[in-house]
Formats: sequence, structure tokens, C-alpha cells
Amino acid sequence: MKNKLVFDTGPLLLYFAGDKQVEVLFNEINADRAEGYTSELNLAELYNKTCAKFGRKDAEVRITSLRLSKIRTLPIDEQLTREAGNLKCTYGDSISLVDAYILALAKRLKGTLITTDYRLAKLKLVQTRLIQIP
Repeated sequence: MKNKLVFDTGPLLLYFAGDKQVEVLFNEINADRAEGYTSELNLAELYNKTCAKFGRKDAEVRITSLRLSKIRTLPIDEQLTREAGNLKCTYGDSISLVDAYILALAKRLKGTLITTDYRLAKLKLVQTRLIQIP
């Protein structure tokens, strides 16, 4: 069974910055040795952060690139919304709503959360790989 890698926004941003740690994970997915996932909310966050720093054109290119990649962008559904809402209610201001959704998705998939956010790793709700920001 292939590892399921669930990407938070931070590592996606690092990938486009040429980060080697994240590139290795993308290579695993591209070689079909792992499965990659993220959520629509994480793409929205990626778009927003990219647009703010580099402009809309770069944001569009990055989103399109991810949609054409082997990373599956999963939609939001009622069950995921309930789980994310429960996590947000439980952990309050210590996690964002986007974080609650990606945690819920990692739980659903029984995957490894790939994140740059030590707070998410510290929760120990799912298996987590913390990517250091260079």
C-alpha cells in the first residue's frame, strides 16, 4: 500500500520556491511510490499567499500546475466539514479553519500530514512530517 501524503499549504509554497525536501516528496508521487492529496481550501490559501506576494498571474500558474499534477485536490463535503468544525471547536484559536480541514482530511485518509506548522505536528492527531522552513 502506498503512503498517502496530505499537503498543507506551507509545503506547497516551498515546492514552488524550489525546496529540495518537498521536491523529494513530489518525486515520490510522480514515480507512483506515494499518493499526494490536498484540499480546495489549501489551494485557495496558496492562491491568496502567492497573489499577495507575486501577483495573480503567478497564483493562476501555480494553481493550474497543481491541478495538472498527480496531487489530488479533494473537495469539501458535509462529513469533512463536520470533522473540521469539531477540530476547530476543540482546538480554538490554536489552529486556523484551513488547518482544521487539512487535519480532518489527513485523518479521513489515514495519511501523513506534510506541514511546516509545528503547532499541527505538536497536536499529534495524525502522523505528521514537519518540513523545516529554510
